[in-house]
Amino acid sequence: MKKLAFVVAALLPVVAHADSLLGTTVDVHYDYVGSSARHTLDSVVVGSGIEITCPGPAQICDTLSAGTQTVDIGDNGIRYQYTGGGAGFDDITTNAFTFAALYGSGTKITGVTLVGTTIAGFNASRLSFTDHSVTVNMNGVGLANGASFELGILTAVPEPASAALLLGGLGLLALRRRH
Repeated sequence: MKKLAFVVAALLPVVAHADSLLGTTVDVHYDYVGSSARHTLDSVVVGSGIEITCPGPAQICDTLSAGTQTVDIGDNGIRYQYTGGGAGFDDITTNAFTFAALYGSGTKITGVTLVGTTIAGFNASRLSFTDHSVTVNMNGVGLANGASFELGILTAVPEPASAALLLGGLGLLALRRRH
């Protein structure tokens, strides 16, 4: 029984963190295309705290210059917050965040939800995603002090064959233990 408990304990962290962004590197792009064009890229390692704070050394901070703006990428979500006087994002051709290289090549994004927002007029229609990226359209969004949005990222459940293989292996270990 101890061997089975050890194997299960050893596998649980792998299964529990298979769909987590913690410890991974995420590319944070900010694209601003109007009368001029700016494209930034900051690669950040996702930890337990805020990944980007503007003002600060990140490339994105050259464009996000009003007040204090933070990006916090969590286990399976992204939170943006603005602190300062009234400001906003220009209504131009492109004004968007893109969070790319999410989950690597193994796990695919199946949806994005707007968990919460305090930004007037900001809704789920501003969100789009691909297998490994999430884009947030900020065109024309006004910001008041404390404005924020929080996104939840949905991923595919493990393939049935992978889950069956894991359960089958655990079942064999259990049978072996009984004999």
